[in-house]
Amino acid sequence: MSDPNARRTLADALSSLIDKKAARDGEHTVTDQAIGEHIGKSRTTVWKLRTGQEQNPKIETLDALAGFFGVKVTYFLDEEKAAAADEQLESLAAARRLQEAAERGGVVGINARLGSLSPESLLAVARLIEQLDEPDGPSTTGA
Repeated sequence: MSDPNARRTLADALSSLIDKKAARDGEHTVTDQAIGEHIGKSRTTVWKLRTGQEQNPKIETLDALAGFFGVKVTYFLDEEKAAAADEQLESLAAARRLQEAAERGGVVGINARLGSLSPESLLAVARLIEQLDEPDGPSTTGA
């Protein structure tokens, strides 16, 4: 069981970003090699950061990681700002999923109309659109 008073580590922050980007863009975009190539570091350096074996990187490395993941450097340093950034990332991922589902269904310009919805609401709308787009519609049982 994890300690609720424990501070989030750099490895925790990096793992969270990796998980979110993998869900959004695919696992291949967040391999140690892919991240390393993008930020100008070796895959070993990325692995050490991700596993907590390197806990004190240069600010240039944090800046490059922040740029790669689309967050501010403070994401790695300030838990409150990280929580706010995580919420924004979740909203963006939900909005992207909704937009893709809507476009597959022939709807365009939906983000402007739904910009005020929570990430949970956006995901619910996306799931509904995806269900409606299924060949047989939502499955039902009985006669």
